[in-house]
Amino acid sequence: MYNPLLYNPAYTGSREALSCLGLYRYQWAGIDGAPRDIFLSAHSPIASHMAVGLYLENDKIGIHNRFNVYGSYAYHIPIQENAKLSLGLQAGISAYSSDWSLLSSDDIVDTNDPAINATTIQKKIAPNFGLGAYYYAKNFFVGAAAPRLLKGNIDNLQQLSKQERHYFVSGGYAHTFSDKFTLLKAATHSPVEVDLNLTALLFNSFWIGAGYHTQDGMNLHTAYEFKNGLRIGYAYDITLSRLADYSNGSHEIMIGFDLRRKDNDGKTNENVLSPRFF
Repeated sequence: MYNPLLYNPAYTGSREALSCLGLYRYQWAGIDGAPRDIFLSAHSPIASHMAVGLYLENDKIGIHNRFNVYGSYAYHIPIQENAKLSLGLQAGISAYSSDWSLLSSDDIVDTNDPAINATTIQKKIAPNFGLGAYYYAKNFFVGAAAPRLLKGNIDNLQQLSKQERHYFVSGGYAHTFSDKFTLLKAATHSPVEVDLNLTALLFNSFWIGAGYHTQDGMNLHTAYEFKNGLRIGYAYDITLSRLADYSNGSHEIMIGFDLRRKDNDGKTNENVLSPRFF
């Protein structure tokens, strides 16, 4: 919910500031070789209607590692007062590697598996590109994206691992009860999975909420936004699938910063002084 740039390049520049984000996720804690993900991004407007961004991601699962580097570009079209339509494009590469030497003899079921015997480390570089659209105003947004349009094999030997095309549709709405309390509703989903989140913003600084993911479980999340543009957050996923017998849940830590821009008269942009709902 706090990281739309990962799945929609049209989000680039929508925070109307130089926005930087760092995120670390430890999924299914307690399971040997469980997924660990590090994400770093930065995006910013570069002209009145244009914005650019860049993100780096490293995802490690057991003996497998994936490193992504993608650049994005978005063009923002004013539709009406305080509402814009952004059209985005991204391109980059994914570098996959599998270090089979890390497996013990107990892990190998078939010693004749060509993937194990061909080489100790398998590598694959796959370029790709994606498209997205994002319509946003102060209190709501809707978006649609396909961040990876090209399909292909990751495993050249047996062709069992494939890079598939995924589609994301997202939406959110913020309802203000008073100047100190805002309720945020947001949902993101792909064709087979749905994420639902309900979050409260208190005193224009403190976020607290919960979410539900159809394939795995629910989450509790919180974040705090400082007046200087710094924001920090933490989320804990409660596993509800059969993995709950082995997992201690998932942990995610976020730190971000929005660099305030100054207008021609030297005043700080008020859009960054107030919290951005999305």
